[in-house]
Amino acid sequence: MKTLMVVDPRMCTECKDCITACRKEHGVARAKKTSTVPVFCLHCHPDKAPCRRICPTNAIKEKDGTLIIDEEACILCKLCMVACPVGMVVVDDEKKSAQKCTLCMETDNILPACVEACKDNVLKIFSIEDLEDLKKDISYAEIIEEAMKAYNDRIK
Repeated sequence: MKTLMVVDPRMCTECKDCITACRKEHGVARAKKTSTVPVFCLHCHPDKAPCRRICPTNAIKEKDGTLIIDEEACILCKLCMVACPVGMVVVDDEKKSAQKCTLCMETDNILPACVEACKDNVLKIFSIEDLEDLKKDISYAEIIEEAMKAYNDRIK
């Protein structure tokens, strides 16, 4: 099942708890903090992910809808780091391998460590199916329609 993380930047208090939790869980932070919000892997479609497409050793593989880096196959050429549109492939010097967010799927966590650590409820996990259901929800569609109308009225 393809899963995505959604960040609500309006609610972020810049506490960095998500980054700290990620570093504690994986030894290296697989996310970065900008001046205002945390930035995570975009979890690109496995067939279109620039990091996967450029990897000369095919070390970036799809597992249950999420891309993971095979540490044994990684030669640390760093091409994936250059190709990532948001710069979210990082190097773990101890493991001598590139690393990227996997939403903690290789751990025993029910939720990713960053989501559990976020006291401001900024980070949310959705499956593609959840998002499709939201698009079909009439009340949700009405809210979006009203927001678009207000936006259009402002820019006129």
